[in-house]
Amino acid sequence: MSPVLSPVVIAWQFLRDLQWGEPLAFILMPLPLILAWLRLRRAPENERAASRPVLLHPDLHGLLHGWHESGISGGVFRRMLPALALACMVLALARPQRPGAWILPPPQGRDIVVLLDTSLTMSIHDLRWNGKPAERLAVVKQVFSRFVQARAGDRFGIIAFGSHAATMLPPTFDRQLAAAMVERTRVGMLGDNTALGDAIGLALRQVRPEGRLKPVIILYSDDGASNAGQISPAQAVALARALGVRIFTVQVGDTPASGKPYDVPAYRGPQPDMLGIAAQSGGRFFYAASAGAQEAAIRAIGQLTPTLQPPPHRRMTEELYAWPLGLGVLLWFLAQWPWPRMGWRQGVAARRDARREVTR
Repeated sequence: MSPVLSPVVIAWQFLRDLQWGEPLAFILMPLPLILAWLRLRRAPENERAASRPVLLHPDLHGLLHGWHESGISGGVFRRMLPALALACMVLALARPQRPGAWILPPPQGRDIVVLLDTSLTMSIHDLRWNGKPAERLAVVKQVFSRFVQARAGDRFGIIAFGSHAATMLPPTFDRQLAAAMVERTRVGMLGDNTALGDAIGLALRQVRPEGRLKPVIILYSDDGASNAGQISPAQAVALARALGVRIFTVQVGDTPASGKPYDVPAYRGPQPDMLGIAAQSGGRFFYAASAGAQEAAIRAIGQLTPTLQPPPHRRMTEELYAWPLGLGVLLWFLAQWPWPRMGWRQGVAARRDARREVTR
């Protein structure tokens, strides 16, 4: 592009993108035009005085003083200053704006409720974290806390279960609080048994299945065999399937679930293990017998349950009214300035006569 045309193109792009916050202010624009017409129509006193004969005093000091007084014309420009100032004020009232960058809306997430098994078997130190032996629940808390911090837009709920289920935190957008509540769970805090069905039922009562993104449940346990509680795992999974809530199961340690149902005296009929819970609810089963396997499992869950990033529909605006406002104030002060009454032509004639006097 030619260097000469670059400023023209830039100015054209600036004017093309210019917006007005209060365009109704332009109904006041005839006022500066009327003021300009009235001031141009009025004959200035110094022009009428210029038509009279002027006798220059031979005082050289007075002529030199006249040179300084004749620097700025008292003609059309000075008479137009109030009208120009008023026009700038009208432009400032119209609030010129320049659109800026698009405002990216926050991502739309879903309800994610994590079920943490706090039974006695979760205290076994058969995993390693940072090269040292670590208990199963401790590794689960570390891995899931990282997952919580990376999921902007989701609502996280925390439910711990042992002999009975308890809500540590209802679904909330506060990810810092969710990570803190995960850290507060302890082995044995709710008894040594496993009320898995109660935990799933409690989670289903707290999620919102009517949103665009369906809620999910992430279950952490060592074997998933429920032996306590009022609700059987089979009943809870049937309810989750009816609500469209998927359950992702992560088995920590022990032998991987086979998918074969089991029977316990506490419930009627066969009950699904962790593989069966995931399959019947539309989720996915992960066997994570190491810290690395748990991290891989939670990454896979994140990919299977993505957040929704809506397109931007608002833009930042840069207010430009300060420029015409400042120019208007400056022009108004210039209009009130006591300019010398001698016109430019008279000043030129005075300087010419002064040079003649000096050369004589």
